This record gives sequence, C-alpha cells and structure tokens, in this order.
Amino acid sequence: MSTLLSLLAAGIVAGCGVASGGGVGTASRPVPLNGQPSPGMLSFFGVVELTAAGVGGLSGLWVSEDGKRLAAVSDIGERVEARLSYDPRGRLSSVSDLTVTPLTLETGAGRGKRMGDSEELARLPERAGGGWLVSFEREHRILRYPASPNGPEGKPERLPIPEALKDAPRNGGIEAMAALSDGRLLILEEGDDDGARERRGWIADALPGGVEQADRKDSGRKGGARGKDARIGWNRLTYRAAPGFRPAGAALLPDGGALVLERRASFLGGWGTRIVRLPASALKAGAVVEGEELASIEPPLPTDNYEGIAVRPVAGGETLIYLLSDDNFSPIQRSYLMMLALPANGKEEARESALSGRRSAL
Repeated sequence: MSTLLSLLAAGIVAGCGVASGGGVGTASRPVPLNGQPSPGMLSFFGVVELTAAGVGGLSGLWVSEDGKRLAAVSDIGERVEARLSYDPRGRLSSVSDLTVTPLTLETGAGRGKRMGDSEELARLPERAGGGWLVSFEREHRILRYPASPNGPEGKPERLPIPEALKDAPRNGGIEAMAALSDGRLLILEEGDDDGARERRGWIADALPGGVEQADRKDSGRKGGARGKDARIGWNRLTYRAAPGFRPAGAALLPDGGALVLERRASFLGGWGTRIVRLPASALKAGAVVEGEELASIEPPLPTDNYEGIAVRPVAGGETLIYLLSDDNFSPIQRSYLMMLALPANGKEEARESALSGRRSAL
C-alpha cells in the first residue's frame, strides 16, 4: 500500500461509514444501502461491516464453494476465518465464528509488518498440486502452504518470483494474484502511485508439483524449451488499469478468465473501486491486457479500501462476487464485506434489467 493510501487512511472517512459496535460474540453488522442502485452490470446481494475487536488490515480473500466459510489474510501476518450466513433471499446477512491466528512464515509463526505484510490469497486447484498461495509486500515473495480446508496453515515453502519484482516498490508489490484453472498463475504488481496506467504482470507456466509442471519437465528432458526458471517459468505481460487506478486483487472466473479489482486513492475523490473482467484468451505471455468494466463503486455507495476479491459460481450460471476492504486499523475506516451478483449471460441481462428498472437494491 502506497504512502498516499496511508495518508488517506488517516484522513478520509468511508463514503457510507457506520460506527463499529455489537455485543460480545457479534462479528458483523448490516450496512443499509438506502435504496442505492446496483453498480454497472452487477446486482447488490448484501454488505456487512466486520465489528469484531482487533480484526483489521484484511487483504486477500477466499470464499468456499458453498458460500458458508471465508478465509482472509491481513497485512500484519494474520489468518482470519469466519462463517457466512444469508437471509431467505440468499443475500449476505452476517459474519460469525470469526477467528484470528498468526500466519506461519518461513521463520515460524509471528505477527508484524516487516515480514508479515500479506496482500493476496489464492487456493490452488488440484492440477496445480493443491494448497494455498499468499503473496507479501515489503519483503516481496510468495509462500505456498500445504493443502488444508481452512486456509493457509502449516509450514510454507518459498516460491521463486520474477527477478524484476525484487526491485518493486516496498509497498507496491504483488497485490493481485489468481490461480488459473489450467494450472498457471497470474500475478500483477501494484507499482508506484505515479499516474501510469500500465502495470507489470507475469504468468507462470505452472507451479511445482502440478500436472503441467511434470509435463514440462518431461519435455525438457527430451530437449524441450530452455532458458526459464528451473522450477517456474515466468512470462511477462502488461496490465492496463483505468486512469488513477491500480490493481489490488484478482480472482478466477468459472470460464477460465479472471476478475481484477482496481483501487483508486485520491485526496479529492477518496476511495474508488473498479471490477473488471479479463477473458481467458487474453491471459498469455506478451499480451497487453485491459479489462472490461463490470462495476464501479463510488460514493454514496459503501466505499473504502477494497483489496480482497473472491468468486463463487452458483446454480443457473450466476456468479457471486465478494469484496473485502482493508481498514488499515484506522478508526475512521471500515472492514466491509460486500456481495454482488453477475447474471448468467452477463452484459445483456444486466442491461435489460437496468432499462426495465428491475435492478434490486437493499
């Protein structure tokens, strides 16, 4: 997170901030939208504020296939787990049974910014060997954790990262990361807050232990492609964000594409968020990728420092999208969990709903 974001954390109140509160055992409270229309091609399916004492700085996000559990990581080296509940209409209503434990790092369990500034979380598919990945800033790296149903736990191993990332800005490293369905890994660098639209990105051919990695090793013994990292072959691509925005999170879509969460921080405009869609065909080495905007979240909607994004497909082809905000442990920011829905046929259905006025808001 950049210096500007840190200053904003100290001086900007979220657009729809509500006071923290709740009794013992309460982990969330609903955030009313007061009839605000849903953004872009998406529909609102609920917003809650996490209110549990001591919970904050949340970044990477994962939600289980059945939507009942979440896992997240924080920028002080913590792992958060919780249970999600929904109302009879299927809208997000509450967060409960929330637990916070230290992430195990290479040097053992411990909390703190210097080595524990975790920014992104991804669960690996079986064809990539399973397990979890967590990316870190300050000490730029990716740690791989053993397979577990509850999020990243156990002793991790450190994965090789692109050589160029070792010189990334201290607070502008791997903010967005998605494990693709074919076993590859997409990472995007946040970079400096310099106004440039182009951001560096990489795609890994395959991860150690995955199906494609084994195939690539076999082809290498037969005189196949050379000149790449012995364990991971990183290929450059360029990600083009909207003016003033930078990538802050990523998630795999059911069709093999990806969503990217873009964030803007401005003294005049405050927090801004975009959700953009990247088609699977665009995720290739050497590409210049610019996503299709699905939604923009601006005041008076519940705005804050959204950094986590997760996706869950449901029956009928609809895709549920969850966003999580990082409150930077600031008393004037909020930890929001927002749920949105992308219709099965995306653009066409969303446009028809907007024209007919049938878009739902809480």
